[in-house]
Amino acid sequence: MQAIASRPRTRRVAGRLIGAGIAVALLAAVITIARPEAVWNLLLATDARLLVIAALTSATFLAVRGLRLQLLLERGRLGWPRATLVAAAAQGAALFAPARTGELALPWLLKRTAKRDFSSAVGTLLAARTLDLATLGLWGVAAVLAVRGLTEPAALAISALLLAPIALLPLTLAAADRLALRLLAPRGLAGRRWARRVRRVRRELEKLRRRPVRLLAAALASVIMWGLQWTVAWVLLDAMGYRWPPATVVAGSTAAAVANLLPFNLIGNLGTLEAGWTAAFTALGVPLEVAAATGLAAHLWGLIFAATFGGAAWAALSLKTTRGNGKAASR
Repeated sequence: MQAIASRPRTRRVAGRLIGAGIAVALLAAVITIARPEAVWNLLLATDARLLVIAALTSATFLAVRGLRLQLLLERGRLGWPRATLVAAAAQGAALFAPARTGELALPWLLKRTAKRDFSSAVGTLLAARTLDLATLGLWGVAAVLAVRGLTEPAALAISALLLAPIALLPLTLAAADRLALRLLAPRGLAGRRWARRVRRVRRELEKLRRRPVRLLAAALASVIMWGLQWTVAWVLLDAMGYRWPPATVVAGSTAAAVANLLPFNLIGNLGTLEAGWTAAFTALGVPLEVAAATGLAAHLWGLIFAATFGGAAWAALSLKTTRGNGKAASR
């Protein structure tokens, strides 16, 4: 039995190692093309004033991300300032934990700050990621149309496909719920526990669909949020001496974000994002070496922003939790 139980774990470890190997190969290829000294020179030459503007825009992005998280929860469940701290901390964990394990930071944080059970919080995470995919699709379609018109049907089709999860997620969860009830529930206490977890995730999405005004507001916040992310990329490029048309930056950045969805990357999403950025901007007419160097430099600045804001958010949340525990103990 132990040998059978260990097989899935062995497969997961092997899959992660293969994914890390692919990410290392992609990152090494991009670094070789970009040349490390060129990336370093871009970082040193970054205009300090524009860098501050990029950092402030990144902070605004996190504030809108926090607003979206607040809207995805029931009214009064979590205030906007605290939701922003949760969003910043969760983003930092998602970026710096390996193999996307940091994605589970959001349900864990919601369990601590909003008193949600973990399974319901996973439903909130799925809703947020579905909105992210749909928003990337909208921005991608708009950017491709602005840059190339109707001459790139493949790019338009890929962008449009990102809208599909909005329709497919409820159907997928309903099917998963039925399968869990049929296959897991009869397998004893542990099976029934997992079936209940799947049911709670499904119910969380159903509750959200019964709040259409808040859901539409969350969708609008997603569009604004990703627009701010593209603004950060445009300002960083300008700070490094490359003022490209906004539509070109949006198109290339969207392609990089889509490439980053691939299930293999290193800590900090290194590898897939740079490869997607380099390929996209090269296709848009940017010289290969410039595309590779700017992708690495912009990503490094983004990681510095995420580490700064995420670290501050974790510290603030920990401090609030400690104070709350102290008040509870004093009573």
